[in-house]
Order: sequence, then C-alpha cells, then structure tokens
Amino acid sequence: MKRPNRSTAAALAVGAAITSLLLTGCGTGASGNAAAAENLTAEDSGATLTLWVRPGNEAVTDAVVEQYNATHDNQVEITHVPADQYVTKFAAASQSGSLPDILAADLVFMPQIVQSGAALDLTDLLDDSGALDNLAPAHVQASTADGRVYGVPYVADTSLYVYNKDLFRQAGLDPENPPTTWDGILEAADAITALGDGNQGFYISGGCTGCLAYDFTPTIWAQGAEVVKEDGSFDFDNQATQDALAFMQQLYENGDLPDTSKTDTGDGFFSVFASGKVGIDFAGGNGVNTATLGTDPTFEFGLAPIPGAEDGQFATFSGGDVAAITKTTKHPAEAWDFIQWLTSPETSEDVYYNLPALPPRTDVTTPESLGEQFSVPAELVKQGQTYVSPFYNEVVASAQGPFLEMFQSVVFNGADPAEATKQAQKAADAITQ
Repeated sequence: MKRPNRSTAAALAVGAAITSLLLTGCGTGASGNAAAAENLTAEDSGATLTLWVRPGNEAVTDAVVEQYNATHDNQVEITHVPADQYVTKFAAASQSGSLPDILAADLVFMPQIVQSGAALDLTDLLDDSGALDNLAPAHVQASTADGRVYGVPYVADTSLYVYNKDLFRQAGLDPENPPTTWDGILEAADAITALGDGNQGFYISGGCTGCLAYDFTPTIWAQGAEVVKEDGSFDFDNQATQDALAFMQQLYENGDLPDTSKTDTGDGFFSVFASGKVGIDFAGGNGVNTATLGTDPTFEFGLAPIPGAEDGQFATFSGGDVAAITKTTKHPAEAWDFIQWLTSPETSEDVYYNLPALPPRTDVTTPESLGEQFSVPAELVKQGQTYVSPFYNEVVASAQGPFLEMFQSVVFNGADPAEATKQAQKAADAITQ
C-alpha cells in the first residue's frame, strides 16, 4: 500500500462528511441491509459496473480490474477519487443516490461507511461461496457490524519491520536472526548507531498519524492489549501503552532514532531506510515490494514481525482497501460476480501473486519464487488487526488528535508515559463520549 499518511484537512473532511451523512438520516443503518442480498446469484451479462478507488494503490486496483475485464462480459470502469475528496464525495453521492456500483475504501474508514447503511450485506453470499472464513481478517473485521459482513479485501498490506542485513553484519549482529523483543531491537539499534558514518539504528515516521497507527499500535497489541473498545471508544491509559511509549522513548534517548523522525509526515516511510543508512525500520510489506527497495535493492535486507516486550509476542496492523457493493446499485448480480471472482482462490493465486501482490485469501500458498518479502507479510496478514471505530479520524488520523500528541510528547519531548496516556485518554473520551 501507499504509505498510510493523511493530511489533517483530509481527515477532518472525512469525519465531517460521514457525520453529516449519518445525522441527516440518509443512511439506513447497517442492520437495514441484512436480507438485501438473500437470493442474489452472480451474473456475467455484459453490464458496465462503476467502481471508485482511492489513489496510491493503482498497481493493484487497476491491474485486478484489467484481468477481470479481460475474462468477463461484464466490464468494470474505475474512477480514481482524490484522497482529500473521497469520503466527502461518498457522502454527497449517498445523499443524491449516485453512488457507484462498487466502492473501494481504506479499511479504517469502513466502519463509518457500513454505519451509513450504504453497503450491501455480503455475509450469506460469502459464506455460500466458501470465502467468508478465508479472507484477510482485519479487512473483514473493519467491514463487520452486528455480525454481518459488508466488505471484502481488495488491497492487502500488513505492518512489519525491515532490517538492513549489511549493517547487521558490520555491527557484528546475526543477519539471519533478527530481534524478537524490544530489548533485542534496542541492542541491535545501539550497535548499528555506534558504527557512525551517519548510520542510525532505528527509524519510524514519527510525525505521520497513519504510519504510527500502522507501526506503533502493534507494539501495544503484541502485549495482549486492545486500543479500541467494543463501543468504538479508545483505551490509551494503560500499562501496555505506557510501556510501548517508553520503549520508543528509549530508542530516541539512545540516539538511535534521528530528530528528523518527528517531522516526517510519511515521506520517509520507506525512503529513509532505502538510503542504506538505517538498521531497523518499522514499515509495511507492500511498500517493500513496490518501492525501489524491493525491485532494485542496493543492499540486502530482511523482514520480521513487530515484537512486543517478551519473546513470542508480536502483532501486525493490516492495512489496504476493502471493496463493497453499494445498496443502490442497479446491477447487484453483476457486482456480486466481480466480488465473487475477487475473493476466489483462483484470483488470489493467478492474478494477485502474478502481479505480484498480497492476495485477499489467506488459504492460498505463496509461491517460493517470490521470496520472504512476500511470504513473511502473507503469513502476518492471517493475524492482522485494525482499528474499528467511527472516531478514528478525530482521535488517531488528525494531526491535532490525542494519539499523535501522546506519541510525540513522550518519545521526542521526554514526557512521562503515565501522564501522557492519562491526557490522551481524557482528550479521546471528550471526542467519543
């Protein structure tokens, strides 16, 4: 996926648009769709289907549609909606009845879209097709309300860390056994920073809300803690979050995390590591494959899960896009034909892996020829988690939100983690309650 960076304006626009849609009553609510697809059968009748996608993932979204169009009478026409207009456009189209047949959206925005009542219930269709229990779980998690599923994986990605094997060797570290605990990360980062010559042991885009949600949250999850409660509110004021912040703070205080991380709003998500001067970078799987790092590497690198404090603990944030059929489509059977094809094992094996890209299905085998840069994230996706909250934009994605303030105050400004999480909790509660 493209780096998970979102501007403040875009985040606020998304929240305002969704809130407006819900308050004006234009959505019917998730439960209103429960039986809408009850007797639907896939049809390849030659219909023209419209599909909205967000920018940044064209290498997957467009290529997959091209394969579908080449093998079906139905034809899917893509509209690329600018990121800062996407959900505002969605809200306006919902009100005017002009939504596309199929909607592809960032999975963290799916809870709001599902809540608006715009998406068709796919639960029974997916169950009958055999796909329901074999799809990337975070995408399904984000698309579920009241036990019903309204979307499927379209673009899959997952967070992990990449490490420079060349620098590991220079620092006397074993490049085939990367760290599996925070202490191991700290020791490796210290050793690489000690090499000098501009080398830094560790990197994370510390000013990018989406990047931090993607790469910092797993350090909390890995300890067995949750960040979002069942009602969509947040739980920041806990020991697991405090310990994860203290770990990041230690990396900065040791000199392993450069000052430039604080102002990196996503531009350095991969490029800093690709320079060859960083030992460990918390990042994502797809970016490794689509960036120069993966297609024409100038140094040897490896991939590993983001760990918790203790050996055996790890977690991953699965990002990417979800595809949903809109409730107002005039071609539900043809739209289902596309979704059924998209979620079939054959499409994962013959289309996605041939791109190559991480597939929607988790029950297919990654070709050995693709190497660990695909096999590692493909395994992690099977245990992926995500945020499921209608308040994600205001609390996490906004540059003025409590999530970024909590992280930066502790990591870069030396605040006490316990006090920072207390303040973040108070600010988040003011938004969600």
